[in-house]
Amino acid sequence: MLFFVIILSAMRKAYNFRLYPNKVQRETLDSIFSFCQFFYNCALEERILYYKTFGKGIGYNKQSSYLPEIKKLFPQETANINGQVLQQILKHLDKAYKNFFRRIKKGMKEPGFPRFKSKDRFRSICFPQVNHDLSSSQGKGGIIRRANNKLYVSGLPGELKVKWHRPLQGRVKQALIIKKGEQYYVSFACEDVATKLLPQTNKSVGIDLGLKAFITMDDGTTFHHPKPYKTAKEKLALLNQKLARKQKGSKNRRRAKNQLTRAHQKIANIRDDWQHKTANHLIKEFDDIVVEDLNIKNMMSKEEKKKKQAVAKAAGTFHIEVKNENISDAAWGNFVAKLTYKAESAGRNIIQVDPRNTSKMCCNCSNIKRGLALSERTYHCDACGINIDRDLNAAINIRGRGGLETTSILQRHGIGLATSLTDVSEANKLLLTIHNMDTDERNIMMIEPAVNLAF
Repeated sequence: MLFFVIILSAMRKAYNFRLYPNKVQRETLDSIFSFCQFFYNCALEERILYYKTFGKGIGYNKQSSYLPEIKKLFPQETANINGQVLQQILKHLDKAYKNFFRRIKKGMKEPGFPRFKSKDRFRSICFPQVNHDLSSSQGKGGIIRRANNKLYVSGLPGELKVKWHRPLQGRVKQALIIKKGEQYYVSFACEDVATKLLPQTNKSVGIDLGLKAFITMDDGTTFHHPKPYKTAKEKLALLNQKLARKQKGSKNRRRAKNQLTRAHQKIANIRDDWQHKTANHLIKEFDDIVVEDLNIKNMMSKEEKKKKQAVAKAAGTFHIEVKNENISDAAWGNFVAKLTYKAESAGRNIIQVDPRNTSKMCCNCSNIKRGLALSERTYHCDACGINIDRDLNAAINIRGRGGLETTSILQRHGIGLATSLTDVSEANKLLLTIHNMDTDERNIMMIEPAVNLAF
């Protein structure tokens, strides 16, 4: 089954900017986040108790009607909070309940009932009305962009300094104030953002996502992941140990917690930076990109790993278990998401295909090798006799499943010659020679000698 990304003339996009609040503004923001977290938990508890008492649920309309009374009960805490922010919290909770019941109807094992949030889990507040028009410093909205490029945020004293590293495009629908550790960000959700179509390259590619090489392209090119979590694993263990030794509620524990948060942020930043640059490179080079539609959650489940171990045991092969931390560090899903929205903006096509047996199927004769173990990095086909890198074989198969031609790719790698030669070992030697050639040498080999061998 193929999944095509529909290219639209306009798209939705989020723009994130770093905020630099002063000491008073930071204290006010902290108090706002603290009360909003308390308000969310109270609203969730009310829904639970109401259902247990009366046997039916309570919706957003009923809960939002209590907001005037809540402001009277907490006048000091709500003095700096925009009323629409509290409404958005109730809407967020209502959406969480609807998603919970939707997952129950689908028969999911873990429907995910809405849970109470600690201060560390409550990280954002939403402003549905935003005025970012520089021509009018006055206007309606919880967030207003001033002519001096600072932000007025309802409830905060003064104006917030913002690092505008790129221009806003489209129509701003809402804005989020996000807290990440000790840092604050503003995220603008924009609609009708015009696409910037890149010139056609008339090139296409199939890519295999993996751990040894993060990306293996059908031409043999590989991209290696920086693996930031693996690099910082020992440091994280040390910081976690320091945090565990601190007394709860103390300033030292808060400092240790902030150090651990900064370490995790650095890991995420390294990963995101590399993925953005790699995705930009692929988008600029190719018109059509074929990737696997991976079910990463299923790959990390214990049940799936037990099934793979049972299959390997029945086939008499050794099964190497991939650690979940390595899959999480690779973050294939985040990369495909970045690739997809960049392709939508640039007018490129992303084709997602079924990943089943892409590594086990021979790219030359389509024979499926059932007992292929993860430890076997070279694919040897028992039917046609070719030897090829496992990930390269998968990339060519992915390209073919995307509806793209593979004949030229196979010829470029010298694949398909084994069927016209009586000695399979000679064909494998020739395949290895062609694989080690430069691009220009491969082109010459593909035009002249490969044609002669075929006849």
